[in-house]
Amino acid sequence: MIAFSQKKELKPFTEFLKNKNLPTAKEYILDQYKTKDIVIISERDHRDITQYELYTEVIRDPKFTGNVYTEVGSWNNYKKINSFLLNAKLSDKEREQELLSIFRDLDYTVLWEKYNYYFLLNTIFLANKTREDKNKILLFPLDLEFDWKNIECNSQYKMFDDYAENSTIDRNIIMGKNFIRFFEYAKTRNPERKKDLVIENTYHGYIRIPKFLPLPNQPDIYSTAEYIYKTYPQITTNIYINYFTQDFHNALSNNGIFDAAFQSVGKDNVGFDLKNSPFGNAPFDLYNFGGDYEKVKFDYIFDGMVFYKPVSEMKFVLGIPNVYPTTLEKQFYERKAITDGISYSESLQQNKELLKEINSKKESKLPDSIIHKINLQINYWLK
Repeated sequence: MIAFSQKKELKPFTEFLKNKNLPTAKEYILDQYKTKDIVIISERDHRDITQYELYTEVIRDPKFTGNVYTEVGSWNNYKKINSFLLNAKLSDKEREQELLSIFRDLDYTVLWEKYNYYFLLNTIFLANKTREDKNKILLFPLDLEFDWKNIECNSQYKMFDDYAENSTIDRNIIMGKNFIRFFEYAKTRNPERKKDLVIENTYHGYIRIPKFLPLPNQPDIYSTAEYIYKTYPQITTNIYINYFTQDFHNALSNNGIFDAAFQSVGKDNVGFDLKNSPFGNAPFDLYNFGGDYEKVKFDYIFDGMVFYKPVSEMKFVLGIPNVYPTTLEKQFYERKAITDGISYSESLQQNKELLKEINSKKESKLPDSIIHKINLQINYWLK
């Protein structure tokens, strides 16, 4: 704990953290299921595996009696994913082969190379092996429908890409509708498993969006979580996990006062409700995309917060070992040729190093320059 003088503005935050008997981040998330069925996490950087250590702790706990929903993955892959997760008879070698097969066709990129999703699927598979059938966990991806079998040339891929990027196609609404369809299906399939964890990145996880200006009455939905919340308002909640503002270069929220408070009291693994807390009353300054955000506080956008390790300790893990073995290298080069609009020979020439990268796992952390900026922000409040 920091013992020297601190800025007076920091005191309400440190007093809150010191005087409250706060549960761990895992305990806090699980506690939400006492009153809610749907818990939405506003995930931080897609590459960060540290946060998935927390999510998988929650999922593996016997008190978690539900399924998992993710922004990552095209929704039409749910059968293949769940066939894998429920197949306890797979050998270790077969498990790896099935998991790599899922990854090669996971979505509309040549490869979703973020290792934490591999870690998530593998963890659920291993957890299911020890559970009775009625307690097994399913996972439903929510993103846009896509099938590589239907894509034969760049013009076809570009047509899909243009569709995905078109402002009239609201990906958030599509993911929200996909969630509702899977949620209702899963309840019918197994009524005992209805306490669900939804992992959506940053603003996709905001359940209340400020009115969009200059059209405050425009009926659009601006986040997947808002769509879910408006459909199931009584049973839905959401949680913010400590992160940056809009990007690394803007650094920490509220000029680092949140992170300074946690560092000051020596806590890095807690959760709490934002309402009636100094954190909830702080101006909201995370990623936004327009609208009247300047007038809202954190407790408008989120119901709860977990602090799970400082962002300076995030680990970015990229690459899926042997996802494209020698026998499938041709598929990789063909798909890169399609997405890039080049010939197969050009793809072969240009992407050899990329293939090596995605075929091996590599861990990195934030650049020293960003960590230095973080420390400057935090130290401002502590000195």
